[in-house]
Amino acid sequence: MRERVQLLFGGDIIFGKGVSQIAQARGIGYLFEPAAHLLRGADWTVLNMEGCISVRGAPMDKEYTFRAPLELAHHLRLAGVSMVSLGNNHSVDYGRTALMDTVEHLWRAGVWWAGAGANRQAAASPVDVDFGGVRVAIVCFTAVVPHGFPAGARTPGVATLSDVLPRLPEARKNADVIIAIPHWGDEGRTEPNAKQRRIARALADAGVQLIVGHHPHVVQPYERVGRAHVFYSVGNFIHTPRSALSRQGALLRVEIDAQGVQKLELIPLWLENGRPLPQSPARALEHAQRFPEIQSAPASPTM
Repeated sequence: MRERVQLLFGGDIIFGKGVSQIAQARGIGYLFEPAAHLLRGADWTVLNMEGCISVRGAPMDKEYTFRAPLELAHHLRLAGVSMVSLGNNHSVDYGRTALMDTVEHLWRAGVWWAGAGANRQAAASPVDVDFGGVRVAIVCFTAVVPHGFPAGARTPGVATLSDVLPRLPEARKNADVIIAIPHWGDEGRTEPNAKQRRIARALADAGVQLIVGHHPHVVQPYERVGRAHVFYSVGNFIHTPRSALSRQGALLRVEIDAQGVQKLELIPLWLENGRPLPQSPARALEHAQRFPEIQSAPASPTM
């Protein structure tokens, strides 16, 4: 029986033009290589998948649309990714058929997902993981909701907060720890906005013990909201952003037991050539000073 479980949470995977060119030239595995030992070292690793994994569909009428090659699903599993969030503002970029292709490719690769699905019920359903002594429920959703993205009673799409909240009482009956992964906030802003804080309070009041967000494409702070540990944004994971601020990301390593969250540790990342490079002890110290409530550590390749 397991007494403690180690979970790892990272940010956005974005197959924009820059990442796509790098993947074509060097291979998809190249993108994951620097951090793969960390992803594989956890009992359960979760990243955010922005866009679809499909060759079908047409781009929606929006500023940015992303799609990844079919091989990405296999490389996610190979790199140690257990699960991705599809609860974001890009999962339906190429329509509902492409979204369901994404789910199919993930399923075939052995990667779990939450936050989107064939209908509202499926999209809002948690991923329940029993580690043999520690039971975890993970829900994903987006608070950034483009037109035509939400799942319907019989139509595919993404989950929103109003879809997820009614599912949490049942989740509490079957899990020791509930984790929420929201897609929220303002892009480029290093502080959470009022809406993020309202959502964090609603989730905490509903019994969520850990909240790990993304969408701002920069790292945002940690705080306690009731009993919940809230890390508002872990930034990017695989991306080619222009600004130095957006090239700073983080992995959040969390130890839990049946009583809840026992330890938080932040691993700083620097995005170079589209891929996340775990940072030195000096950068870890900088993060420790910025987030004094959380332990920060360099990522040892021997983990």
